[in-house]
Amino acid sequence: MILCDVGNSRIHFFDGERVLHFLHDDGLNRFKDEKVYYICVNNRMRERIEVEAPGWTDISKTGALESGYSGLGVDRKALCIAVHDGVAIDAGSAVTVDVMENGRHLGGWIWPGISTFKRAYAQISPALDVRIDSTVSTQSLPLDTVSAVNFAVFAPIRTLVKRFAPDKPVFVTGGDASFFEPLFKGAVVDERLVFRGMEKMIKEIRC
Repeated sequence: MILCDVGNSRIHFFDGERVLHFLHDDGLNRFKDEKVYYICVNNRMRERIEVEAPGWTDISKTGALESGYSGLGVDRKALCIAVHDGVAIDAGSAVTVDVMENGRHLGGWIWPGISTFKRAYAQISPALDVRIDSTVSTQSLPLDTVSAVNFAVFAPIRTLVKRFAPDKPVFVTGGDASFFEPLFKGAVVDERLVFRGMEKMIKEIRC
């Protein structure tokens, strides 16, 4: 059984052992004839999959999650189902943060992704085109430009998580997950989290 998470910019597969990342065309061409269970937040890709990979099974509408959030993306839903209790951070093209308590989704928020922040600063001024580094201190006011940029990116993330979920464990996934590990002591970084949620969603189908 192969699991697939179709994102806005890339497509990700889990074969039970490894997580594989592709551009949309490459991933679809490689696995289109396989038995795949997938979730998708990209409507254009969903239309292509229905035509080019008719054997794939869309599980986006499965999986019970108690939440009052309107419009929660299925990738966030799967991540929340996997986490169950704690803070779920998906650091991809956008950075999403969701707070879970004993299987109940309390709410969450969305930031631009790290690469978007970096491009935005570079467009303002070449002087702001600096290395993004989450190990820069967020505990004291910055005294240089590199620290100032990184403080502005990461301090709000750390502060809001501590504000709304001060005692909860933090779980991080996504291509930029490594940036977030230094921000939260004991953070669990696992690129398979969304797929673990998908596995629980599939069990619901089979019951």
